[in-house]
Order: sequence, then C-alpha cells, then structure tokens
Amino acid sequence: MPHAVLSTLYFMAFSHALLLTVILWRRAPSGSPARLLAIAMALLAYKLLEGGAVHSQLYRYMPHLLDLLPNMVMVLGPVLYAYVRRMTGQRAFTTGNWVLHLLPAFAVWLLSAPDVFRSGDAKIAMWAALQQDQAPGGISMLLTIKLVAMKVHLASYLALAWRRLDAFAPALDQLRADNSRNVLQRLRQLMIAFILLEALWVGLFLVQQTTGLITLGTVGQAWLLFLSAIVVLIALQGLQKPDFLITEEERALTGAPAPPAADPAAPETEAGATIKYLHSALPDTAAAEVAALIEQRLEEDALYLDEGLSLTKLAKAIGHKSHTVSQVINQHMKSNFYRLINSYRIQYALTLIEDPKRHWSLERIAIESGFTNRVTFNKAFKEQLDCTPSQYRAERRATSGQA
Repeated sequence: MPHAVLSTLYFMAFSHALLLTVILWRRAPSGSPARLLAIAMALLAYKLLEGGAVHSQLYRYMPHLLDLLPNMVMVLGPVLYAYVRRMTGQRAFTTGNWVLHLLPAFAVWLLSAPDVFRSGDAKIAMWAALQQDQAPGGISMLLTIKLVAMKVHLASYLALAWRRLDAFAPALDQLRADNSRNVLQRLRQLMIAFILLEALWVGLFLVQQTTGLITLGTVGQAWLLFLSAIVVLIALQGLQKPDFLITEEERALTGAPAPPAADPAAPETEAGATIKYLHSALPDTAAAEVAALIEQRLEEDALYLDEGLSLTKLAKAIGHKSHTVSQVINQHMKSNFYRLINSYRIQYALTLIEDPKRHWSLERIAIESGFTNRVTFNKAFKEQLDCTPSQYRAERRATSGQA
C-alpha cells in the first residue's frame, strides 16, 4: 500500500484516538474506570502517531519523539485488565498493585533504553530502512525473544480480562435489567479485537521469520492497520456508558473482593460469578411474603418502568435487604432480576402494541416500557416470546384484518 495512503489512515485513526482520550478523561471523574480507557486510548494514539510520522517522512523532523515506548503493549495489557476489573465491580489497583503489574514493562524498557536514547540520525536511518522494506531476512534471537515475550505478556492480560468478564456475566443478570448486558458485550468485542490483533501479528511474524516472503515493515503495517480499525470502531461506537457504576452494595452481592490495601503484593482472588447466600435459610412463609411484596410494588407502583431500576433500588423500595430480595427472586420465584423485571416490561409493552388507539413506534414503546433502547427491547422480547416486536405487531395486524 502506498506510504501516502498509510500515513493518511494512521493519522485519521490517531485523531480519533486522541479525541476519544480527551473526551473520556475530561468527562470522567477522578478514579473512574473511563480514565483507564482514556489511558489505553492514549497509548494507541501514540503508536498510530509513530506510524503516520514514519510513512509521511515526518520522522525526519521529530526523531526524538518517536520510539519512546517500544514495549507499549506491556503497558496496554495491565491498563486494559485494570479497566475490565473496574467495570466488573472490583476496586481500583493500589499503588503497590500498579508497581507490580508495570514492573515487567519497566524492566523491558530499561533493556531497550540504548535504542530509545540513541542519536536522532540513528533513529532516522532505522525508520528509513523500515520504510524501504529493507532486510527481509530474520532478526537476532535476542530481539525475537523480546518480541515474543511482549506478546505473551499482553495475551496473559487479555486472558485475565476475558476471565473477569465471564465471571461477572452471570451475576449481572442478578443485579441489573438495563443495557448493562450490551455494555458487557461491547467489552467482550473489544477484548476479541485485541486478541485478533495480536494473533495477526504472531501469524505474520512467523511467516516473516520462516519464509522471508515479507518484511518486518509489512508486519508492522498490517498490525497498525488493524489497530486503526479498532480505534475507529471504538470511536464510532462511543463505548456508551464507559462506567457500569457498580455500587459498593452490588459489589458485595457479587462477592467481588477488594485488593487489600495493607498488602499490595498479595495475590488477587477472582470474584464469584453469582450472588452468595450465606447463612440464609429463609423460611418458605417469609420468602412467600417477600415475593408477594415484590409483585405488589412492581404492579401497583410500576417500578419496572424505571430504566435504571436495579436490585438494590427494588430492595429499598420494599424495605428489605438486597441479599434477601435476590434470594427470593432466585430460589422462590425461580427467576433472576433481569428476567423478572423484563417480564413486567414486556407485558406492559404488549398492552401498548395491542392498544388500537396507540400508533406509537416500537422505539417509543421500548422507552415507555422501561427499556433503554430498541436493541435491548428486541432482545428481551425475543427471549420471552420467541419473536421480535415487529413480527408480533405484524401478526397481530394480520389477525385483526382477517377477523
């Protein structure tokens, strides 16, 4: 691909990443998970700036601003993992935690320090050689080991992040009935994108090392192009709701432990996947009373129409502990919070769809029924009725026409 085209694509992706970094950082309060996402975007922006500068010849005028983070992925991994942890209800890393997680990146950076601080002429010569696709053969064993170790390091953090998402997904249905499922799905898609990005690099690197058919410059170009696509997709998606806003009470319900502040070097434990019912043998009569109260408040006060309704909010509304309410919904009512609330919302939506005096759009019906958007509404509707709202409305109209 022509260098002018590559530099344009890289600079476009860089502008998206930089803009998203600024927006996330300025809008998010201190300590927010969104600020971790902003840091990750800043790291990606820097690599894209390097790519744009190299392919546009700007490296000749700013050699000392480039190649300052040759091991960027070793910083990116811990930042992404910390972001996923916060989004799934665990507390922020302590300073000690950060030191431990970033220590390998710092060690590798020190090993690379002679290259980082070499002369501007030497850097210009290096970038010129890469741009001209010179030396398609192999590289030194030491550099190969370092590159592979960096990729393994990132892969381990992506695996940890994926494990956290899998562990949290079942608990989420016990806590929320909003679009948090969609946010979790977007997080999974983000992790998949980074996994594919690294798989692409490894595959092309092996081809380069074993066959010599391509150069390291080609490997880097493909990696940056894929990275550009990830950045643009994140910018287009906007990663709405970059914070789950998991409360302390919800964190306790999921069994998510906080890292001990007094011993940051202590090993981390994985949060439980479901709400724990410890020492809570609730009598059937008491459970039935709580269940009846839940149904009464939902029906009489239409609490389900609140798109932000959560388990903790429902518990406060009926005057019981969240733990007790969750236990009753799961063990006595044979459901979970997500399915229970959405069943009420779907029934309300059906009355709106079937009302001949209302000619509302399905988007409006979704919002009026307590759903955050049409996508969430469609998914919940199909889960319960095995068809989409539009299919149901069409069948109703067809039946009414025949009658």
